[in-house]
Amino acid sequence: MELKLHLKQVLFDEKELDLLRCAAIDIGTNSCRLLIADISPEGLRSLHRETRTTRVGEGLKNAIHIQEDVIERNIYCLEAFKNIVEEMAVECYRVVATSALREAENQEEFLRSAWKKTAMQIQVISSEEEARLSYLGVSRGLPYLESPLVADLGGGSLELILEGAEPIFLSLPLGAVRAMEQNLKITEINAVMSPLAFHKNDLAPHPLVMVGGTATTLVAIKHSLLQYDPSLVHGQLLKREEIADIYNMLERMPLNLRRRLPGLQPERADIIPWGTRIVLLLMDILEKGEITVSESDLLEGVIWSLA
Repeated sequence: MELKLHLKQVLFDEKELDLLRCAAIDIGTNSCRLLIADISPEGLRSLHRETRTTRVGEGLKNAIHIQEDVIERNIYCLEAFKNIVEEMAVECYRVVATSALREAENQEEFLRSAWKKTAMQIQVISSEEEARLSYLGVSRGLPYLESPLVADLGGGSLELILEGAEPIFLSLPLGAVRAMEQNLKITEINAVMSPLAFHKNDLAPHPLVMVGGTATTLVAIKHSLLQYDPSLVHGQLLKREEIADIYNMLERMPLNLRRRLPGLQPERADIIPWGTRIVLLLMDILEKGEITVSESDLLEGVIWSLA
């Protein structure tokens, strides 16, 4: 199936066009996300951001067959997002899918159903493209950080990318949903992350920036955000001891109480301890005492790629 990247071909010349309204949709393992933004020579201005927990990676095992009800709920979300895109007069958009759909044995069935119901063509991007777009989002969103190591922890995979004269890219089959579904022990998580040891000396000197729902949720929990505010999350530092304290609290807390914890989306309450455990183990391997959390990630990278 030939995949088109966006609604219509737009040639963007900053001298001829002051403003371009773009949208990015990301179908991740745990959630489906939408960002609509105006982009101009002055930068990117977010207009609408929305996340829905659709968990396309539900039942994530060694092989993935996406069940019919999971396909339907993701398509329902895409239909809702398409209505918003049309109502807000978006000029171009791009829909991407990551880890779960990359691995799904019935990927084509999902794509055909989505096209039939929504007329939206989805691009299943490679792990390299996912990392590149995340890095683009971080570098534009945190321009003061020099040569960051970007770690994108999703529901089904962990991508690490370091750009420069000798770029490094790693994609590991490790995410919050996957770890929960497979009930991975600490030793098993460390085994999956063992390739990091070969690059440790090259990666360690660079500031670690994390994107993804686990990292942003940890900031929201730290500040007990009753209503999620990206401006209060973006660029925040988290110390390892702070993350460890949150992890210990989450581990002791029953799921029904976790769902009521300020800063934690109820739909993420089951997977957040697993994601937090991965963050801590990653920091230990790289000997990092802190991370910078970026709200600007894959979605912003997609928007910039359209412009």
